[in-house]
Amino acid sequence: MRLYSSETLKLFEFDKILTRIEQFCRTKASKQKVKFIKPFEDRENTIKLLNQVNEYKNILDNKGYFPDFLFEDFEYESGLLSLPGSVLLEKQLLKILHASNLVNTLIKYFETKKDQLPFLIQILEKVYFTEEISNAINEIIDAEGIVKTNASKDLASIRKELFAKKKEAERKFRGLVNELKKLGWIRESEESFYNGRRVVSILSEYKRSLKGVVHGSSETGKTTFIEPQETVELNNQIADLENDERQEIFKLLKVLTNKIRPFAFLVKEYFLLLTDLDVIRAKSYFAVELKAVLPLISREPIIKLKNAFHPILFLQNANQKKDTIPLSIFLSTENRIVVISGPNAGGKSIALKTIGLFQLMLSSAILVPCHPSSEMSFFNHFLVDIGDSQSIENELSTYSSRLLKMKEFLKIANRRTLFLIDEFGTGTDPELGGAMAEVLLEELNKKNCFGIITTHYSNIKILADKLKGLINASMLFDTTTLEPMYQMIVGQPGSSYTFEVAEKIGLPIEIINKAKAKISSEKLKLNKLIFELQTQKNEIEKGKKELEDAVIKNTESKNKYDLLFTKLEEKSKRNKDKAEETEELKELGKKFKVLSEEWQKSKDKKAVIQKFVSKVTIEKRKRIEREQKEKIENSKEKKIKRVLLKLEVGSKVRILKSHQTGIVKEIKKEKAIVVMGNIISTISIENLEVVE
Repeated sequence: MRLYSSETLKLFEFDKILTRIEQFCRTKASKQKVKFIKPFEDRENTIKLLNQVNEYKNILDNKGYFPDFLFEDFEYESGLLSLPGSVLLEKQLLKILHASNLVNTLIKYFETKKDQLPFLIQILEKVYFTEEISNAINEIIDAEGIVKTNASKDLASIRKELFAKKKEAERKFRGLVNELKKLGWIRESEESFYNGRRVVSILSEYKRSLKGVVHGSSETGKTTFIEPQETVELNNQIADLENDERQEIFKLLKVLTNKIRPFAFLVKEYFLLLTDLDVIRAKSYFAVELKAVLPLISREPIIKLKNAFHPILFLQNANQKKDTIPLSIFLSTENRIVVISGPNAGGKSIALKTIGLFQLMLSSAILVPCHPSSEMSFFNHFLVDIGDSQSIENELSTYSSRLLKMKEFLKIANRRTLFLIDEFGTGTDPELGGAMAEVLLEELNKKNCFGIITTHYSNIKILADKLKGLINASMLFDTTTLEPMYQMIVGQPGSSYTFEVAEKIGLPIEIINKAKAKISSEKLKLNKLIFELQTQKNEIEKGKKELEDAVIKNTESKNKYDLLFTKLEEKSKRNKDKAEETEELKELGKKFKVLSEEWQKSKDKKAVIQKFVSKVTIEKRKRIEREQKEKIENSKEKKIKRVLLKLEVGSKVRILKSHQTGIVKEIKKEKAIVVMGNIISTISIENLEVVE
């Protein structure tokens, strides 16, 4: 989506959205990337990114598992690795090791989630699983970032000798310190390091009595730092061995760097992948905070928002524990341009800015706070005229500047254009400005573009009622208290309530009447009509709210009844099963009694046993037949037949295995194509249940 003003993002406070997302980022690189987010022009790529954020958000909503991929920034290291002759140090190599392990873990995770996360898995397109990097680094460096002693024979030999020399130096130094303590020559801080050499802190009056190398003295001059002669040679040998150790380590690191250098491109892709994933994570956490969703995306131009919240206003109100009043609006090819009217401070500009900010967020792959059934599309051009556009530099008045914008709008506008204009036609003489605004609106309408405008002009409201493609909308106003309700209704214009507000604040009635006398009778009649319509609308809305509350209460009562009825049915079934079981036991008891009597009376015991076995066989056959009948009843074919009796295109269904719900789009023999949000799945009919 192309923006035709450098101020557009600022006008809609898009920077505040990015700042909030940035707070959820965990690395410097991802924070920097968020700062530069702006609307994409590639539609398919934007849809992919939106779905990636939506999939990650679903994991958060369902408290599912996703591997932790927190990493330390290694952008510098990835660049250094690609430079021929460069040598990475231990800590730098550990960063790359950690990144390689993280990506390998992600690859293994996604292998089990191909079906559940079809969009997120695409972040792995440029990487692949390999243990060569981690094996090479682990062979040389331990978990603390220290080169392993067994990394080479030379290093093992050097460290062995170094350990022995240090041990010998420690023994000699400790013995000397004990002697000096007995002599009383030594300070409380008996030893320290001076210029990298181990020295004793001796009282300055005894410095000539101890042989060795003087390295310095304290600021007061009372303490002299001496390297004892007994350890000088040993310390020299230790210093040489430490230098040999550093050279051998550098040699090993050089070999190791060259060994993993062929993977330099892969390491760079690691960095890009992990950074992108952290941005997706941040957007998802922001979406959870906003209760944002991915609306349905249409290829055709459309804006169908249900219960949409202005994101910044929503967060501000949430902090103050206040409710935010949602906005619902529908722009389609039939009604492409909405004219919003109503009193000042009634919420017209917020409504306009909500739609604009939603479009910017969606085109930047950021989920929006609205009902999941909402529908949006991507526009090629986004034209905005909001606020005072006076240009001191170019000596243009506000109105001249606005006319220049209108000229640009008319040149660019087409069916894939969205324009937003606040206070349409203002900045000049109201009658002349209103006439010009009317003509401009007619021309914009001819371009078949989509738009939202706010206005106080009566002629624009009348035009919107007459002209095909336009529709009026107004902000609800409590006609009793004369306070704004911040709710938008589509289908009728709104009054500015100029005289009503003046009367409420106590302006003398004679002044108000004089003002009315200066207005044409037609305008007064129109304003009065709108006022009466608004009053009726408020009463209807109040009645609607009462009706909705009653429906909710009835639904709750019905749900409670259904629950109790279900429990009663279950109890009744248990009692019935218990009664049947008791009856069977009674019958069995009777038969056993008869058998016992026959056994005692009959001389042919064998015949009695055969008779008993025959009866048991018959009972067993009956039980098997009952079980087979029940099995057939529950067979796949029966299930499908039972579901098909109620199932049709458009039915709401529940998926038995996952308990998710969706809408049936198409039925194909024993399978149904089901739409769940933005996901379309083919599911066997026996796994579906029609939701009544």
